[in-house]
Amino acid sequence: MSGAASALAKLVDQPLERSGRASGAGEMNAMGPIDDIKREAGLVPIEGYGFAVDAGTLAQHLTLIEQAVVRQRCLTLFDLNLHSLYFYLQDPAFRAAYAAAVVKIDSIPIVMMMRALGRPVEREHRVTGVDFVWPLLELAARQRWRVFCLGNYQATLDAALPIVRQRLPGIAIDGHHGFFDQAPGSAGSLELIAQINRCQPQIVTVGLSSPLEQRWVAAHRHLIDAPVVLTWGACMEYVAGAVRTPPRWMGRWGLEWAFRLLEDPKRFGHRYLVEPWLLLLLLVRHNLTRRRPLGSLRPVDRG
Repeated sequence: MSGAASALAKLVDQPLERSGRASGAGEMNAMGPIDDIKREAGLVPIEGYGFAVDAGTLAQHLTLIEQAVVRQRCLTLFDLNLHSLYFYLQDPAFRAAYAAAVVKIDSIPIVMMMRALGRPVEREHRVTGVDFVWPLLELAARQRWRVFCLGNYQATLDAALPIVRQRLPGIAIDGHHGFFDQAPGSAGSLELIAQINRCQPQIVTVGLSSPLEQRWVAAHRHLIDAPVVLTWGACMEYVAGAVRTPPRWMGRWGLEWAFRLLEDPKRFGHRYLVEPWLLLLLLVRHNLTRRRPLGSLRPVDRG
């Protein structure tokens, strides 16, 4: 991917046209916006190739989450990897959802692509769900926050939640499987949101897989009372042991995809063997033609 990034670098190192600040959920309910605590946490907005990320380390993202809860700010946190970028480049509504969120880097190729443009992005700014899940839950346990986990099979939750409670005694954590009517405003979604709000969580995690989880959050974030809502894919599968955790040395070198592909080629074959080539074509098309901007990205606040 580094060669592809270098080949595109000269084509895409131009300012993006932006149509104004996207309205996030923080502007739709009683909680305030998050730009100030983003800066205080040390996250750096970065743009290139027609998309934007918020570069930050694991510690910085945890600080952001902590401050969002303590100061009652409305934080929506999405991951960006090549799989989600594939949908991002094709779907204006998906881009709009990302424009209203803080975007965490979850891919070494994303880091390499930004570095090819000379952006200040380092390997430590790639924070995977595997590296994120336990530090986040440990933070919630220390602060006595309530956590609600949405997504996955019921059997996965039945296995994962007792593991979390055993490892972190006293943590308040509950969940609901991901098999419900996810259509915007559907009875199934509204009933589930009512259940979430009754639990009064500080953190809601959504693991419906991309692009379903981002689309569901974007459609319903304004109805969820929790200060923090974040997407984290298959994290509870790793906690439950339903999916083996890749060795961390593979994660440091961006090779987790190879481990997952060997573990479950049927599930991951298209994602890792086909999508990257389609994504490369999308990047070339969008950055060569420049027929119109790639949707409304949030302005980069350099202050």
